[in-house]
Amino acid sequence: MKRRMAIFLVVLCLVLSVPVMVAGKDQTPAQAANGVVQVYAETTLSDGMVYAGVGSAFGVGKIGEETDIFITNRHVVTAANQDGSLTQSQRVYLMLEEDSYTTTVRAVESEGQLYTVDALPPIYDIQTERMVACDVLYISQDFDFAVLQARERVPGRVALELAAGAETLGVGQQVYALGFPALSDDVSTATGWEFSGNYFPNGNQQLPIYTYTQSYNSRVSDVTVTTGVVSRFTTMASEGDVQVIQHDATIHGGNSGGPLINSQGKVVGVNTYTANATESLNYAIYIDYVRQALDELGIDYNVRSSWGWIAIVVVALAAVGAGVWFVLRKKGSGKPRAGAPVYRTPQPQTVPGDSGFRIQGVSGYFAGKRYAVNHVVRLGRDPQMNQLVYPQDVKGISRVHCELTVVEGKLYLKDAGSSYGTYLGGGQRLAANQAVELKPGDRFSLASQQETFVVDVKGGV
Repeated sequence: MKRRMAIFLVVLCLVLSVPVMVAGKDQTPAQAANGVVQVYAETTLSDGMVYAGVGSAFGVGKIGEETDIFITNRHVVTAANQDGSLTQSQRVYLMLEEDSYTTTVRAVESEGQLYTVDALPPIYDIQTERMVACDVLYISQDFDFAVLQARERVPGRVALELAAGAETLGVGQQVYALGFPALSDDVSTATGWEFSGNYFPNGNQQLPIYTYTQSYNSRVSDVTVTTGVVSRFTTMASEGDVQVIQHDATIHGGNSGGPLINSQGKVVGVNTYTANATESLNYAIYIDYVRQALDELGIDYNVRSSWGWIAIVVVALAAVGAGVWFVLRKKGSGKPRAGAPVYRTPQPQTVPGDSGFRIQGVSGYFAGKRYAVNHVVRLGRDPQMNQLVYPQDVKGISRVHCELTVVEGKLYLKDAGSSYGTYLGGGQRLAANQAVELKPGDRFSLASQQETFVVDVKGGV
């Protein structure tokens, strides 16, 4: 009997160790490169001028599997107007093949010097059949990042794992910058200045027009990987005291929006800014900001393959069942005792999809924070019963104050019998358990207007 029990315990320990071994699998920098893409963004500014640029992005979602959700910099998919305001790019693509984007700069020659003029803006030529179109889902108003959704999954481009936080790193630890620096594309694709055969009218003169053409020769797999170490953790005052990782892994224009990863292949930051490329003063914003936004938007990330875990559960249950049968069986009977448990494989749970509804705190404890509403969200003081939990010192909030529910694509608000009431934007107090439909733009308050939310939909600026 003792020998049987010992064998059973050994088998059980081995089975229980399997999830740990599977979950702990890391990626090399070369493998992480499969999660990086090149972005083309074209913006028509308020004055009618067209601006185009390139950057990098990385995938999020089910780790190691193809994805359609990508993170990039805000400045990659926006452009500044003359008054300093930002315009969101109207055309955003992921470039898959070489020579999918060509830009031609034009200048006039006068007295041996070349000058660009507003009447001769750059010419942008894109081959959309070599790209995948994207929608901009979200642009952070506070931090330099944005969320993109490709209109189809990008072959071979997979989701990367996001680190728990930037400061899981330490000063002096090795990091890798991944992306598509424009300098790499400049090596063999720039023509140099050439006479176009055309002339620009200038009073009584006809000034010759010269062109400089550059084609981006990167394929989606041509990711540049550079390495360095963390120099310090600091803040960028020019960006509103955003927290950044200072590192010396080389980055240039075109790296913007690409991931900074640790030696396990986990994303710790988003490469954003280089102060002095020759002195390797480079900066990546904390991945913490991205994680928070994805949580509020209801976008899944760091998801592991459900089939792998189901298989582990099946194996574990089978092993435990076999062990129990082995220990408890009667000698020579070949059958379990009467009343022995029957082991069944658990069925995977169906998780509700994204409803598209969001609530944004306007005032009070949740001011400035944004949350997805999928299925049911309760608000109140009890952390065991609510998804949005108020601290005990916020006056007027009941244990369970109110409830938001999505039913057949519509959002409803219901007071849960609160002491001080739930109010609509016009001041109407809801009766207990009275459900009222809310639409984007509607406001509601808990106890008073000091704790107010507005209903919004999935998206950004």
